[in-house]
Amino acid sequence: YLLVIPFLFLSIQAEMGLSFTQLGVITALYAAGSAGGQFIVGIYVDRHGPRWFLILGLLTVALAYILMGMATAYWMLLALGFVAGLGDSVFHPADFSVITTAVHEDRLGRSYAFHAFAGFAGFGAAALVVPFVNSLVNWHVTLVILGGAGVAVTAMLYFERHRFEMVSERSEEDRTKKSGTVMGDMKKFAAMPPILMLFFFYVMVAWAGQGIQQFSPAALPILYGVGEAGVSAAVFGFLFSITMGILVGGYLADKTTRFDLIASLGYGVSIALLIAVAMVVLPFSLVIAAFALAGFLSGLVMPSRDMLVSAVSPPDAAGKAFGFVNMGFGFGGMVSPVIFGLIMDTGFVPGLYYGTALFMFFAIVTALVASRYAASPQGKPQPAE
Repeated sequence: YLLVIPFLFLSIQAEMGLSFTQLGVITALYAAGSAGGQFIVGIYVDRHGPRWFLILGLLTVALAYILMGMATAYWMLLALGFVAGLGDSVFHPADFSVITTAVHEDRLGRSYAFHAFAGFAGFGAAALVVPFVNSLVNWHVTLVILGGAGVAVTAMLYFERHRFEMVSERSEEDRTKKSGTVMGDMKKFAAMPPILMLFFFYVMVAWAGQGIQQFSPAALPILYGVGEAGVSAAVFGFLFSITMGILVGGYLADKTTRFDLIASLGYGVSIALLIAVAMVVLPFSLVIAAFALAGFLSGLVMPSRDMLVSAVSPPDAAGKAFGFVNMGFGFGGMVSPVIFGLIMDTGFVPGLYYGTALFMFFAIVTALVASRYAASPQGKPQPAE
């Protein structure tokens, strides 16, 4: 769902006369809702289990997109984008709580990899499905159709809800007593150096990845003069290759703890590729290849990142830990659409890819710092109070 609106940017712009900055604010508010809810949801997932949070979260997102399809004014898209983000906020805390609780430690890396693989497979599907459906109807009907698909999946989750009842072995009274206040828990996690650095890592990754995913459909035609088919090929190649990188990265995560090395290699090469794209020195066939390789290397990093979060999380607090670090992803997604929208509105379109490369560099820095803290005694997880 995160990429549905970006693939409709040009259609919405043509009808409503919006700037790229205004379009970016829609996805920024989606990210704001997601970021604002994740840590709170993590607390309640640790207390009560993820089942109903998953079901109601997906239903909220799906219904919000159906209503967006009926929108007739910009403010409606803004409000519903925020509501959709609130629904989205349940996914990472709930999903990772299920995986961390249900999967044996020896297979955690591959499990995190498959989870991320499925998510980016959805992104890749958006690159193909959204433009195709939009070419047959219009952006209003496209949103209603895709929202309806979410309602259907929600029904599937409801009928299989017994599979998602994962709670801590602590008693209900103990879980409630030790969960603390939201601000108190946030301060505790912010005081854990590896967790805090991983929060900033997620911010940088969001700024980098969402620039490519959300604005390439508008930037590539300007830079390379390609049509919708070329744009879809490049963005789909990027997202599909991320899924392949994630699968390989899952095996690496089970074999090595060198998250810093994997991140430095993956993002370092990706930086060079994106600078080449920004300089418009490649034929478009090689741009597609550069996107694919950058996607693969970015995907390689993700399972090791999730393993590090799991390793430094306090006992019985996986939901809160993943909720906290994923707030970084939401915060990054809240800011990056505005940054890149402003860049696009200035007409300096290569700045999209130069900015993405810069944020990848800062992602390497935060990965190195997080790994260093995690390896020190101060970075070891302590029981949640």
